[in-house]
Amino acid sequence: MNTILKYFIVLLFFTYKCSDYEATRSNPLDPANSDYIYPFITILSGPEENETIHSSEVVFTYNGNQTNMLFRTKFNDDIWSDWENSTTASFAYLDEGSHTFQLQGKFSTGDTSDVVRVNFDIDAVTGPALLFNPRRHFTTQGNVVTFYVMAEEVYDLTGMEMVIRYNPEYIGIEAVRQGSIFNGFADAIFFSDNQSSLGRLSITCGIWGGEETSFTGTGSIVEIDVQLKVQDDATIEFDGSELFRDYNNEPIIILEAIDALVQSL
Repeated sequence: MNTILKYFIVLLFFTYKCSDYEATRSNPLDPANSDYIYPFITILSGPEENETIHSSEVVFTYNGNQTNMLFRTKFNDDIWSDWENSTTASFAYLDEGSHTFQLQGKFSTGDTSDVVRVNFDIDAVTGPALLFNPRRHFTTQGNVVTFYVMAEEVYDLTGMEMVIRYNPEYIGIEAVRQGSIFNGFADAIFFSDNQSSLGRLSITCGIWGGEETSFTGTGSIVEIDVQLKVQDDATIEFDGSELFRDYNNEPIIILEAIDALVQSL
């Protein structure tokens, strides 16, 4: 190989490497760039840390420090979502109590941001109230899930009765168990009657005498095991006849009665 050809090859190699180096230095997504900024994310709106929200639905909006970033979210003990370019996450049918939202961002190069976490509380129900917990269950056809019917923020409660309606073609009641609301009361009673052909479940419970005459606070009235019969959504509803009574056998006004949803996966 003559001297001129060798010189030409060396020149080509040197030119290529310099160009590659300059491209690397000018790439804002390359950590080798002195101006590189690692991915970070900002929550623009939604519940703030330790805030109490008086709604059963929340919406978070957010962005990152580069365009075309991907994001994933995690709510409570759920698994992480897939990576996607959406900058909004909404959650509905939230139960009373504490919740946690987590968010992470990612560059197209694969570099990920730190996880941002927000803890907040839901207090959407004003008692005295009657509600299902959870408000919504996700399941598949044939599976059984458990709902708790709760008396929320009641006072001087001695007895109650209610009728729960459901579509028997969609829902099957597999088991009904007494809740914990009157645990410790010596003379507590509990009756249930499930008319499966009509989709009608009646519940009656209360206290007959004893030293303790009433319950004040929040507690579960009944536990209900529900099977989803079809691959479709189904509701479980109070029929409007529900009644709370105090130790004088006077009615306690129920301010809210909140139904439940069985949502098919």
